[in-house]
Formats: sequence, structure tokens, C-alpha cells
Amino acid sequence: MNKYYFVYLIWLLPLYFLFQAFYQLATLQGVSNTYDNGSSYMAEVVDFDVKQIAAQTNGYVVLKFSTIDEEVVERKLTLPVQMAQVIMESELIPVRYLESSFNPIVMMPTYELQKKVVRVNLGVTGFGLVVTVIIALFASRYARRRIKHGDETLIFERVDLEDVKEPA
Repeated sequence: MNKYYFVYLIWLLPLYFLFQAFYQLATLQGVSNTYDNGSSYMAEVVDFDVKQIAAQTNGYVVLKFSTIDEEVVERKLTLPVQMAQVIMESELIPVRYLESSFNPIVMMPTYELQKKVVRVNLGVTGFGLVVTVIIALFASRYARRRIKHGDETLIFERVDLEDVKEPA
């Protein structure tokens, strides 16, 4: 098997970015759907933590509330530091809840910020998708050429033979 067939594995990167783009679109649609069609509740903050790991800061919040059907919902939501700052001092947080949504819980104070973060993620993912598709196209063209014509063989030829003197 020719080693240049492995170059085609680069197409896994655009596939990954495409998957991430669909995930971000589903997240954006789920957040909007929950906000528009969900029921409003006041959620109690059961646990809250913000962690600093190297250069990244993120955290989580555990929310607990009862629905109209007397079902107790307790969920752990991860938060980027921007969202954690908004709800840091809150003991009760207004939420929208729609069980059938891709994102069933939306915290009202962080809704606009959450949408902005998802849109930025979508933009970065889209940019990554375009760049990796371009790179994959060039790499595929290179691999196809190498598979069809083989490796270039370099021939080293001495061109200064007339100037070489015989050793005495």
C-alpha cells in the first residue's frame, strides 16, 4: 500500500468541524426553543463552583426546581466564567424549562450571553471548517499526484567534472 493514501485521513478534520457545526446549530436552536416555548420556574442553586485550571476558568452550577407536574428536576450545568459571573451571588435563578428540547434548561439572566457564546463558537467552527476543507483539497491533490506518478527521484549529477584535477 502506498504511504500517500494516509494523506486522505486529513478529511477527518473537516468532518469533525462539520459535526461541531451541527452540534452548535442544535444548541442554538435548543436554547431558543426552550426560551420561547418553555415554562418559567425559579430554580434553587444547590451547588456552585468556579475552577481555575491553568489559563482556563470555568465552573458549574447545580439547579433544583419543581415542575407543574410535581417532578423535581436537578441538573448540573457547566458554565464559562462569563456566565458564572452573572449568577455568582444568586441563590434563586429564574429558568425556562422544556424537557423535549436539545437544551432543556435555560437560565434567564444568562440567555443573551449564552446565545452570543454559541454564535461565536459557530463562527469559529465555520472558519475552521472552511480552512480545513481548503487544506484537505490541496493535500488530496498532492496525494493523488504522488499515487499516480510516484515519488520524485532525485538524481545528483556532478557538473564541474572538467575542473576536477587528477590527484598526483
